[in-house]
Parts: sequence; C-alpha cells; structure tokens
Amino acid sequence: MALLDRLPLAPTRRGGVLAASLAAAFVALAVLVEVGALNWLDQFSVDHLMPWLVPKSGKGLSPATFYRPFTLDTPAPNKLLDLWTYPCSVLVSLLVLLTCAYLVLRRAGPPPALALVAAWALGNAIEVLGKGVITRPGLHETVDGTPVHLVPFDNSFPSGHMIRGTVVAFAIAIVWPRATRWVALWAALVAPALVLQSAHTISDVVGGAVVGVLVCALAYPLAAPARA
Repeated sequence: MALLDRLPLAPTRRGGVLAASLAAAFVALAVLVEVGALNWLDQFSVDHLMPWLVPKSGKGLSPATFYRPFTLDTPAPNKLLDLWTYPCSVLVSLLVLLTCAYLVLRRAGPPPALALVAAWALGNAIEVLGKGVITRPGLHETVDGTPVHLVPFDNSFPSGHMIRGTVVAFAIAIVWPRATRWVALWAALVAPALVLQSAHTISDVVGGAVVGVLVCALAYPLAAPARA
C-alpha cells in the first residue's frame, strides 16, 4: 500500500465510476451485437454507408496488412480513408506508442511510460478476446440480386483500429498537450472513415471507441504527470 500511495494521481472514486460505467457499456454492446439486436444498424452500414464495399473471402489477414495501408487496386477515395486510419494499424500505432513512451520515460520516469504501453496492450487484448468470442448474426450485401454473406463482419466487434486510434491520440496528447484538440479531431474522424472504407460497421466502431476511452481512463492517473 505504501508503494501505491506514492504513485502519482492515484485513481479517484470518480475515475473508478467512469471506468466501471465504460466497462458496463462495452459488455452491454457486446451482448446486443451477439444476439443480433444491433443488426439493423450494422446492415444499414452495409447498405448505405459503404460505397466501395467489396465482399471479401474472410480467409484471414496477409502479413502485408500490418504495414501496407492499401493495395494498388483499392479505389482512390478509399485510399485516402486508408491513409487517414493508417496510424491505427498494429505496427504503426505500436511505433507511435513506443516513441511517446520513450519521451515520457525521459520526462517523468517509468510509471507514466508503462501506463501508455499498458493501455495499448490492454486495448489490443480486449479486441482479440472480443473478436474471438463475439459473433454477430450474418450481414449481407446484395450482388446481382443475390444476397452475399459478408463473413468478415461476423467477428469484427470491437474495432481494433478504433481502439488503437483512441490510444494513439491519448499518447500524443500526453506528450504534446497543445496537440490535444487536433489528435482528438483526427481520432473522432477515424470512426466514420472505418465505416466508409468498409472496414467496420457502426457498432464495431462504437465498441472500439468505448474500449479505447476505457483503457485511456485507466492509464490516465499514472500518465497525466507526464503532460508538459
């Protein structure tokens, strides 16, 4: 307990309530997705908000996915959206987090730096767990009058890109507080970009945003002293 008492900005009751509320909201969303209660919203995403949707095989990710923002045959507008969300990819977000953590380490010591890394790691762990156990009823696109099952959306909740985007914005705001409004705007626009580029449905990005804010809220008490 003595060690915890010396940690900067120990979690407050208000922070605990916020974290518990976010966790409860995520669980509620997960249940609604699993039982199909939000399929009407996600099907709306498919029907009206994904102009460049191309049904995929759902056979898994290529190694190039982790470092390449798009393929050469990607439609031009979708390439711009892919570039906007590129910092949310696993590799790029990790590089950004490690850079921010290093700067925070030099400025304020290990606890704030570890808090940033822990937020990124926990967010990714929740993503993997969620996609491993949560399966929504099938969404479909109509192609030449025939319904096509969009297999990748079966296990796309929550959006890892939205989680990592939120954490990236949080880490940059800790290192450069003056950039907070700009990175917050960027992260907010990641959500519609992910839907428009056919990467995620609305419930996916909402779930990802909730998880992202949750892990950042958990990290904030330790990370806040590093703000310049």
